Amino acid sequence: MSQTATRVNRGAARVNQGAARVFITGVGIISPAGAGAAPFWDDVCAGRSRFVELPPLYAGMKPGILGGRVPREARETALAEVDAVTRERPRDASLFAEFAALEALRDAGLVPGDPALRTAVVCVGSSDGQAEALEDVVAGRRGIAETGGFSSYSIAQGVARTVGAAGPAYLLQSTCASANVALSCALEMLRAGVADTAVVGGCDPYSEKNIIGFNTLQAIGSTPCKPFTKSRRYVTPSEGAGMFVLQTERALRPDATPYAEVLATAVSNDASHPTAPDREGVAACHRRSLEEAGLKADDIDVIFAHGTGSRANDTIEGGIFAERYPRAAVTAIKSTIGHLMGAAGAAGAVAACLSLRHRLVPPTAVDPDDVELDLNLVTGAPLALPGLRHVQNNAFGFGGNNAISIFRSVS
Repeated sequence: MSQTATRVNRGAARVNQGAARVFITGVGIISPAGAGAAPFWDDVCAGRSRFVELPPLYAGMKPGILGGRVPREARETALAEVDAVTRERPRDASLFAEFAALEALRDAGLVPGDPALRTAVVCVGSSDGQAEALEDVVAGRRGIAETGGFSSYSIAQGVARTVGAAGPAYLLQSTCASANVALSCALEMLRAGVADTAVVGGCDPYSEKNIIGFNTLQAIGSTPCKPFTKSRRYVTPSEGAGMFVLQTERALRPDATPYAEVLATAVSNDASHPTAPDREGVAACHRRSLEEAGLKADDIDVIFAHGTGSRANDTIEGGIFAERYPRAAVTAIKSTIGHLMGAAGAAGAVAACLSLRHRLVPPTAVDPDDVELDLNLVTGAPLALPGLRHVQNNAFGFGGNNAISIFRSVS
């Protein structure tokens, strides 16, 4: 048995006995911070946002709405890397997912077409999929034949083709919980023995439909997302993708140093309201995630909150933290990179892995004097946690979609 495998074998999970243990061995991301995990980590640790004003999409739409866009330079980097492998120029959702998947492969010590990927599972979550194709047709900018079609499944197909995976490929759409739902699906498949490797994550492009919908709900505006503060008011819509490589213990390379073990993913739908979160439904998902991980709330060291900055979400989520997780450090990275919609849980997972690697918790980019709820919200400078052990990553969405993942340090 390798040195790495010996190390990660200590403290085996108290649940799912007999099932394969699963680890995250590589991460990749593209976001408003730029192309790659390095600029992403730099921005979230610095609490540095790069929000821009979004153009009004119809007469009468108020100007000055803030959003997060993948920078042009990052798009060009992504296009060059994806084109070098596929010789294609995919649409934004596919471009983001394929670039992030390629970075995750490199980080895991793999290359496209690697033998470890031949039967790999590909599972991608997205809220809007190939929305730009439908929007172009409706707006008369392109004909249906020019768009390449509306199928969101093409995103998963594209990732599988780019990484050289011939195993099952799925595209899951569960609103803003989509990436965590994709992780849950892939985790079950690896534990069931379908494969030993999976390429998993979430993506979403800029969507005119989303912007118009959020504007109709008066949920976006000229001030940025300020999670868990008294002055919070708006969500800041954003775009990008996060992807990661999952591998069972028997698939780990001899020189592998995993970021984390995936202990549990809990997925539920309380179906309480089309848009408003339901406290009991959200609380039940928290309880289930802890039960599946074999942990208690006091075992959780850090929570990457969904933290949209909306009044309803933060009141419910923050109230649960204050009541059940009094010792956990809480952070909300949407204050820095915005809300990546179906990719939000993937961005949280990448940040959780980097936190475990660096033993550092990035801050929530808000004024500490403005924090409303009684929770241990990390603000200002990153918080050093040398003994960091368990990290929880929350993702919730419209329609009562709830999904929570829990990761454990391997060192």
